[in-house]
Amino acid sequence: MRKKRRSIVLRATLAVFTVALFVTSTWAATHWSEQVRHNLGSGTDGVYSFAGLVLDADGNLYGATETGGTYGRGTVFQLTPKAGDGRTETVLYSFQPNGTDGNYPLASLIFDAAGNLYGTTQRGGAYGFGTVFELTPTAGGGWTEKVLHHFGYSTDGSAPFSGLIFDGVGNLYGTTFYGGTYGSGTAFELTPTAGGDWTEQVLHSFGNSADGSKPNAGLIIDAASSLYGTTVFGGTYSAGTVFELTPVYPCARCGPR
Repeated sequence: MRKKRRSIVLRATLAVFTVALFVTSTWAATHWSEQVRHNLGSGTDGVYSFAGLVLDADGNLYGATETGGTYGRGTVFQLTPKAGDGRTETVLYSFQPNGTDGNYPLASLIFDAAGNLYGTTQRGGAYGFGTVFELTPTAGGGWTEKVLHHFGYSTDGSAPFSGLIFDGVGNLYGTTFYGGTYGSGTAFELTPTAGGDWTEQVLHSFGNSADGSKPNAGLIIDAASSLYGTTVFGGTYSAGTVFELTPVYPCARCGPR
């Protein structure tokens, strides 16, 4: 009986080893090839893309560049698959030299259900401290830019380095690296109004005691409408924090719980 039990254990051990060897061999045999789909910097197509990309249902890629474009203040671009191989780049928008529409976008873009693009710029706007913008496709094939919010530093924040997220009812959320009550950044919400404008509300100003300082990244949202994010500095050890922002109900603007 003991010999039979050892035999079963040995067969099981060999089976596990065989599976592990097969998986390891499969991983080792998997190769990834890289193809450059577009080289930025050729003329007015934009320079220095710090942001990631978003993909639409037709396989088009969208992104932003911090500088470059027609006026050197950054772009929003599209890469469209072309027959055979490769992609064709189209600049959807070049940020203007007067800066009122925003300058130097750093973060990734997001889509809404209607196909409009939303993003942030770290500078520019009416007060020079950044914007939240929307790009809407037009019937003729172009795109129209609209500034949804101009940051003013003192209380509402400055320099949104991160991108945006939507909740379940169409509100936008993001962070700013500077500004707010204590000058160390904010988490904010933008709510659409009936007239087509947006209202900004600061959900939290960082820098008060050990709550964290200078949020650089975007937020995520859970099913209960709580927001989560990180700060670069601050906290108990001055090395940053992971934080949660919880809505106090009833909350008319919040998504479904």
